[in-house]
Amino acid sequence: MPKALVSVLLVILLLSFSGLPLEGCGDQLLVLGRGVRFLSVRAEYPASILHYINPLKADPNVKDTNLRSFLGQAGHRLQSVRSAKEFEESLRTGKYDLILIDFADAPDFAEIMQAAASQPSVLPFVQTGKKEDISTAKKRYGIALKAPFAVQHLLDTIDDAMELRHKRQKAT
Repeated sequence: MPKALVSVLLVILLLSFSGLPLEGCGDQLLVLGRGVRFLSVRAEYPASILHYINPLKADPNVKDTNLRSFLGQAGHRLQSVRSAKEFEESLRTGKYDLILIDFADAPDFAEIMQAAASQPSVLPFVQTGKKEDISTAKKRYGIALKAPFAVQHLLDTIDDAMELRHKRQKAT
């Protein structure tokens, strides 16, 4: 019995110092995952979104590739434009549910957005942290985002905007 115990301890000692990778069974991961909150991956109302990025004041916090990635994973389709001409052309030729635009730029394009055949809803984002700007945007458009925005908050707000859009379409 002592020889068996010594041989088992010797094997364990050799394996621990040999540098061979030892893999666990994975039970430890169950404990790690308890506090993780997973993002909702699919949107209730998939949207076609036109995102206007003002070339004069592009926000480094809002990256087009990041937006395209997580919005695409949620089932939304995003097209970003970087000029007024491109924005107008996209609205004239495409069909969009939402327009994601800086609140400061939205009044410049009000006529173009209202004349769009698809009648997209406007989802403005407010760059300044001023509460009065956010409340003004919500009063004018019914919904608004504060930038920079977290992924889940953006997805939830898009779902809210699409739900509001569907309710308005049913009412008319």
